[in-house]
Amino acid sequence: MISAIIVDDEKHNIVMLQSLLKENCPEIDVLDYADNVDHAFEKINNLKPQLVFLDIKMPRKSGFDLLRLFSEINFEVIFVSAYNEYAITAFEFNALGYILKPIDYVALQKTVKNAVSIIVARRSKYNNDISQFVKTLEDKSDKINKISVHHNDKVIFLNVKDFVYIECKTEFCELNLIDRSCYTSSKELKKFENLLSEIGSFIKINKSIIINTDYIKSYTKGDICNITVHTGEVFEVSRRKKTDIISLLKTKMIL
Repeated sequence: MISAIIVDDEKHNIVMLQSLLKENCPEIDVLDYADNVDHAFEKINNLKPQLVFLDIKMPRKSGFDLLRLFSEINFEVIFVSAYNEYAITAFEFNALGYILKPIDYVALQKTVKNAVSIIVARRSKYNNDISQFVKTLEDKSDKINKISVHHNDKVIFLNVKDFVYIECKTEFCELNLIDRSCYTSSKELKKFENLLSEIGSFIKINKSIIINTDYIKSYTKGDICNITVHTGEVFEVSRRKKTDIISLLKTKMIL
């Protein structure tokens, strides 16, 4: 059995989740619940659950505020939210479990199964990923301003605003920064596309390149549209995307 605590400010959500877990995830033993961050912090410290089902948007303090209270996160987290917004994409990008409300039992089973496998395998890396993700949130907002990457034996936090372009290679993506440094990530280009599209300054110009429009230096006219970035690289815009991309750049007053 995997011990768990539910954190949600609405009692009917707690009751519903408890019922769904009982019916579909018999391996989960719900120890208790909390309806605010302060109570949750106390109960997690006292009961030491292996898994926490955590609501995101709560009055006064959010689920992120709760995680920030822990110097070390030694439990697994499944985020539960009614908001399919920017943060949801970030959760997926950082490989964190999340479930959208109203809860679909199939999604619940799949997410719980993944969390349980991590707990059983005692993979501390997952907890580190949560801590790293929380550190990438801007103060008093839940927007990503940094992305963590593994580089040699370190985890490095890169400022998203410094990305010039991201290029998809065969088995990885290259993250190219304005200082001409380059890092690799095992994440798929689609993950970056979903994440960075919410920021507003990034566009995918062909099947393998995402560009930060803040660093576009010039473009060519004619049937073939090539974009040059400030670090000197030149990329061809796909014919299918050309019209839409030029229109987008015009709205940003680049052209």
